[in-house]
Amino acid sequence: MAQPSTPAASNPNASQWWLPGRGDIDATIAQVGFNIAQMIIPVFLLTPLGIPLAFSIGHLLPGYALGFLIGSAGLTGLAVRLRKREKRTDVTTHVYGNNVPAIIAYTLGIMVPVYLQTHDEVRAWQIAAAAVVWTGIIKLLAAPFAGAFRRFIPVPASMTVFGAAMYSYLALVLLQRVFDQPLVGIIALTIVAVSVLANVPITRWRIPPFIVAWTVPLIVGLSLGYVHPVWQGLSVGLPFVASLGPLRALGLVLPYLSVIAPIAIYQVLQDIASVEGANAAGDNYDARSVVAWDGLGTLACGIAGSVITPVVYAMHPPYKAMGARISFALWTPIIFLVVVMSGLTLFMAQLFPWPILAAMIAYVSVGVGMATLRRVNPKYLSAVLHGFVLPTGAVVAAAVNSALPALKLSAASPEVQAALNHSIYWSSLQGLGNGFLFLVLVVASLITETIDRNFGRAAIWCLVAAAFSWLGMMHSAIFRWGAQPMYAAGWLAAAAIVYSARWWRGDLPVGG
Repeated sequence: MAQPSTPAASNPNASQWWLPGRGDIDATIAQVGFNIAQMIIPVFLLTPLGIPLAFSIGHLLPGYALGFLIGSAGLTGLAVRLRKREKRTDVTTHVYGNNVPAIIAYTLGIMVPVYLQTHDEVRAWQIAAAAVVWTGIIKLLAAPFAGAFRRFIPVPASMTVFGAAMYSYLALVLLQRVFDQPLVGIIALTIVAVSVLANVPITRWRIPPFIVAWTVPLIVGLSLGYVHPVWQGLSVGLPFVASLGPLRALGLVLPYLSVIAPIAIYQVLQDIASVEGANAAGDNYDARSVVAWDGLGTLACGIAGSVITPVVYAMHPPYKAMGARISFALWTPIIFLVVVMSGLTLFMAQLFPWPILAAMIAYVSVGVGMATLRRVNPKYLSAVLHGFVLPTGAVVAAAVNSALPALKLSAASPEVQAALNHSIYWSSLQGLGNGFLFLVLVVASLITETIDRNFGRAAIWCLVAAAFSWLGMMHSAIFRWGAQPMYAAGWLAAAAIVYSARWWRGDLPVGG
């Protein structure tokens, strides 16, 4: 629930929106920590393949700081204008930051395959950064139609896509890493569970829980020798890579639109869900402006060489409830920029080992899952639950694709494919995992529309799925014409079945 408005005239500091209150300080600490911790995930994922740590730190990450600053500045401006227009001092800025499902998808789904094919880390980085550029372009193209997205896509379906990406996929891929060092991981997970999930304040001064969940297990890790950071000094750098490589690779990355397009549309849906959450909390933003600023920030990230995409977090209500207003959105990207430009990224990366990072991700994933279930009418829970289990194929496929190179095997080998099909139904897993966010969107929309007896609209979603399958946007790792004809035929048959359902029972109300 939104807090009571405070007239600007009654507050002596009303014009000083940049001054942080306690809620803004807590939010800034959480946001800086989350962005640093999550930004280094690609480094950890790529190091076992042989990509040098210094290369990843110097190429994959710096550009994110620039895009993060640009997107945050735009969202801050929207909040300041809303504050002035409505003469309120309790306006809260949208929460902005990097997106872990996209980080994992672009690292494992684009950069890893390119590197395994070419053994050229520069080419792999350029193509992955070009994917971020295309993501920004898609967001900007979608921004004027944000209202149409909200009207055409059922709310249960959009919330299910959001929940499937952040709750199922994110948790299943990374949460097991909490036990890389059991003692450190259990301590971190317990602090998160008690202080954040159970909302038990840490002392009467309410110490920010993420500080405790980071420092306490970190001290344990240092004492055990599990964490052993190496200080390499300060080195001033720029928040971008001076290279046109990502722009030159815009054509080379097109075969990976089956990875890019679902992520881009998912992020647009998350932006829209964030706007709806803000509106419910009393801050009425225009979805088109929010998506546009996110698109500009994402585009800047890619052009600057980052393989990390930002997104608007659907966490506006809890941030507003803890007292965060506007200034946290100003100071977070500035502090983050200082960390990156001072060369502290490599040192900071060593202070977020997997057990601590996974425990923090547990909070994010559980919070998103709870938000999805709360905002969806119980009659649509079958759509949500189906959507939550569909990412399983992508999770298993990602694990296998990561393990095979370590075993010096290739999934392209006929012998390996035959063994995988015999043991874990590999072709089915690939069909389920490739473009899984589109699959979640289609299935959740199909179920939602049929529950509402809108059989015509449900059939349209099946036709969309058929088109996506033919183009390789679903069920295929590569975007190309005629990619998956059998899947396309299946979805055409599904459209006929769904549309005919209007005549199955004459006593049921008919829609669509």
